[in-house]
Amino acid sequence: MPMRFYQLQRPGPSTPRHWSGSLSAEHIWSLPGVECPTCHETWSGQFALPSVDLSSLPERDLLLEPRVEPHTEYARLASRVQPFLPSGMTSEPGMQFGPLRGTAHGAFGPVSARHGWEVLVTQDALRHLQAVGIRGLVPVRAELQGLDAGVVLYELELPSRGLLHRDAVLTGPQCPTCGWQETRISPEPWLDGDALPHDVDIFRPTNGSTYTFVNARFVEALAALGPGDVTFREANVVPESRSGSVH
Repeated sequence: MPMRFYQLQRPGPSTPRHWSGSLSAEHIWSLPGVECPTCHETWSGQFALPSVDLSSLPERDLLLEPRVEPHTEYARLASRVQPFLPSGMTSEPGMQFGPLRGTAHGAFGPVSARHGWEVLVTQDALRHLQAVGIRGLVPVRAELQGLDAGVVLYELELPSRGLLHRDAVLTGPQCPTCGWQETRISPEPWLDGDALPHDVDIFRPTNGSTYTFVNARFVEALAALGPGDVTFREANVVPESRSGSVH
């Protein structure tokens, strides 16, 4: 039977939560947002790479406080960060690096999502996911004060794979200077069946980096851990015939 895919989401305000956990934390470093002289937009993205360590970068202290800079200064800092990024990845304004650092409050279940693109798991949950062979896990331990004794949280750095279907994404022209592109995405986006990843079980589409998708293997693995504070919306795949088989 075809593999089923799901959008992992943070529960809405009206959905009862199983756990009380919350975070006041940010990644250690971030590129500034940009003021563009060409398109005149001021913008900053949300893409995070918690596994990227910038502690050896001479300019690291300039990346501690979120802010907006003119394009020339943004471009200078981005060029310094670029060698630290995974092969084939390009920096963007607001890109964040290093583990989450801050304070935790309350109790955490096996999996939670502070945002739709920021997924955290407990150490016990991570061990279970690894033991059952879930693919695409890049765990980075969060540096948090206030956790209950014995509790450790890991942020999952999500691999960029696959695509939202082109009919679910409307885009305008891209600025040649800063890369800004007005984008509108369907409230319930669907996946491009011709670009589905078959080497990972959790991913963020390359044209929708604030969305997290998982397959049925991931959902089934989590179900064994009891209730967590995420929801799963089954996503359509078009064309369906490309969605592969459960194995």
